[in-house]
Amino acid sequence: MAQNEGSSESEQTLAAQVAHIMTMNNKQLCQTWKELLGKEAPALHTKILRQRLVWKVQEQALGGLSDLTKKRLLQVKQSILKDKKTPKNKTCQLPNGTRLMREYLHEEHEVVVTQEGFEYRGQLYKSLTAIAKVITGSQWNGPAFFGLRKEQQQKSNRRRKKK
Repeated sequence: MAQNEGSSESEQTLAAQVAHIMTMNNKQLCQTWKELLGKEAPALHTKILRQRLVWKVQEQALGGLSDLTKKRLLQVKQSILKDKKTPKNKTCQLPNGTRLMREYLHEEHEVVVTQEGFEYRGQLYKSLTAIAKVITGSQWNGPAFFGLRKEQQQKSNRRRKKK
C-alpha cells in the first residue's frame, strides 16, 4: 500500500483490517470474534457480526470511550430508567377463556384466549396477528382485525355509516 501524506502506518493497517473483515464469511467472522474477544461469537447475522468486529478493531487501534464519557452515559441511562414509565398495552388484557369472533369472507372464525396464547381451530398461536395472517393470507394487525383497537372500531363504524 502506498502511504498518503498525513496518514500513519497504523491508520493504513486499521483500514486494511477493516477491509479484510468486510470480505470474511460467517465462519471466519466467528473465528476472528473468538480471537479478539476471547469468547464464542453470538448468533448474529453476518452483517451485524462484521459491524461489531469493525467497531472492536477500531476501538483497539484508536481507543474506546473515555472514563468520563462512560460515567456520563451510565448516568444518562440510570436517569432514563428511573423516569421511564411502563408503556400501556394498546389492547386490553383479555381473560383466559374469552372468545373472539370474526366473520371474514362469509366464514365465521373463532379464537379462544388461553394462558399460553390464542387457540384457533385446535392450534395454538402466540399472537392474534399470526391468526389474522392465517385467515386472510396477508399481513394484518391482529387486535385491529378482531376489533380490539378503538381506532380501528371507529374507522370501521365510519365506513359502515357511509355505505
